[in-house]
Amino acid sequence: MNLNVILVLLPLLISIALLTLSERAVMASLQRRMGPGVSGAAGILQPFWDGFKLAVKEPVLPANATTGAFYAAPLISICICVASWCAVLLTDLQLGGLILLLLSSLAVYGVMLAGYSCNSKYAFLGCLRSVSLMVSYELVISVCMLCIALFFNDGAGFKCLAFAEANPQPSIVLLPAALVFYICMLAETKRVPFDLPEAEAELVAGYNVEYSSLGFAVFFVAEYGNTLLMAALFNIYFLGTLNSALTALLFVSFVWIRGTLPRYRYDAFMQVGWKSLLPLALALFVGYTSC
Repeated sequence: MNLNVILVLLPLLISIALLTLSERAVMASLQRRMGPGVSGAAGILQPFWDGFKLAVKEPVLPANATTGAFYAAPLISICICVASWCAVLLTDLQLGGLILLLLSSLAVYGVMLAGYSCNSKYAFLGCLRSVSLMVSYELVISVCMLCIALFFNDGAGFKCLAFAEANPQPSIVLLPAALVFYICMLAETKRVPFDLPEAEAELVAGYNVEYSSLGFAVFFVAEYGNTLLMAALFNIYFLGTLNSALTALLFVSFVWIRGTLPRYRYDAFMQVGWKSLLPLALALFVGYTSC
């Protein structure tokens, strides 16, 4: 494995472990209950024990599952997550942002294979919800990123880190696009109130309901890795920096929303994406490009 990939993967895994701990602690505070605090100081070892527990569990293959696709689905998800982080941190391509959007759209295939290969109605319904959700809101995210790149028009284009260096000061003019992008981040990463793919009441866990052991852990890491990536992109394009403290603060806002807002109905969040956010994003695109 390339050394640069390792240098991205290890900090990413540690960050995800700490994010899960912070999410549980914040949720416990919001719900007035005890959070993780037994394993290590302030429960800091709890995520590592959880990972160890999943690693030693026996993997279970559903009787009617398509074996190759079943095992390939989580690998596709984690590989795309790591490749996306490498596109942000290790490359300086002129169209790096567009490549990042391309990789994000490819993540749909991991989710689709997971739901289809299990031969389970619940997993398949979760897969359909996930794919429709990701496709709908990726389009709005793409329009928002295009708005920003064309609005500044400073040569940095979609270079991510170079873009942040060229535009270090946030602009109040971008506030409407930032709000649209923030809502789409929640939907793209399947966070509350847009977590219909994982609705516990009717689908148990969504597309990954049949996965256990390392398969479930890999999906879990990929999902949190993508959440962290979207928070980093928000910092780059709207705050002009890739600051770890601001990224963590943005993630805490995701958790606060999770503990505050109820879940949308499936038809409602599809209408929000296609009938509200997409026309608004296109209107912003016209407005920013005419400035």
